Amino acid sequence: MKKYQIIVTVVALAVLSACSGENSQEQKKNHTTAEQLPIKLGSSLGDETRSNTATNLINGDTIWVWADMINGATLEVSEYFKAWALKANGVGGLATLEAGNTKLFPATNVLNFYAMVGNFGKETDGERAGLPMIDAENSELPTTGIRHTVMSDQTTPEAYYKSDLLYAVVKNQEPISSAVVLPFKHLLSRIQVVLVAGNGMTANDLSSATVKLLNLKRQIAFNPDKEVDFSSQSALAGLLSWSNLFQTSDIQMATSAIESEDITGAATASSTVYADAIVVPQTIEKGANFIQVEYLGRTTYYRIPNGTNDEPLTIESGKQYRFRLIANRIGSGYQMTVTVSDWDVQAGDAMWAE
Repeated sequence: MKKYQIIVTVVALAVLSACSGENSQEQKKNHTTAEQLPIKLGSSLGDETRSNTATNLINGDTIWVWADMINGATLEVSEYFKAWALKANGVGGLATLEAGNTKLFPATNVLNFYAMVGNFGKETDGERAGLPMIDAENSELPTTGIRHTVMSDQTTPEAYYKSDLLYAVVKNQEPISSAVVLPFKHLLSRIQVVLVAGNGMTANDLSSATVKLLNLKRQIAFNPDKEVDFSSQSALAGLLSWSNLFQTSDIQMATSAIESEDITGAATASSTVYADAIVVPQTIEKGANFIQVEYLGRTTYYRIPNGTNDEPLTIESGKQYRFRLIANRIGSGYQMTVTVSDWDVQAGDAMWAE
């Protein structure tokens, strides 16, 4: 079996300022005034982060926000509000989920904001068994074990986006009249597969192909930490934990038809099927079936190489893994190149190289 090649691209990320440094001084209010400004929040994910079609939180996404207040005189930190439910508008704006549920900045102090987006489960025991893990306006920021589940069928946009787990932290935010941007980061991983017509194949032959990831963990526990180094993806990855009791199953990938000229650097690729899924960070053992592709009534698999010098495939938090799979009509052989990059890196020539 041919060995795959892994190329790791390291990219310096621009970190959004917690206090939105580009905002003019005119937007800020003097802390000695008694006037309390309404809190306005927005969101940011950067380019090419959620899929090949969306660049931000989609319209209807629920965002949970908590805030602590820092006393300007004593520096004492205290809870300011719990589990504020907001809704994304699809273009970076956030609005209250419940009409009229606005909140105000304190008149003389600054705030720390903590926000998350995810497919959170229900409580399994205790007084709240069967109820949502987050109770609007009542739940404190959970520090352990808030359970997130990626969907087993991600063939619809709703299921794909519901599988995403995001976290944002903004510290020392002064009262401001404009929106405070919550710079969300991905805590999970993204798998992409592009099918390319090989020997005896045409692009049309792959137009109805389906792609599935096999036997993956689908649940993870998120343990938010207010003091996490938000600039470090490895530190954010440390907020995740697993349990043997969590669900494991196949994941049906979202697929879409694309033209080769739409893929940057894909001059040699007559690709028509692009598959995408959000997955929980985990390790795939050598020899395990990982990707299943069905086309023209045939089923073929990519297995993690298990030669002497091969290693298991470790899927890391905040990374995207792009598999380029060449399908051949004769025999079951195929070729594959694997590239790994930070999630917000746009596809360039290196991503689609032979």
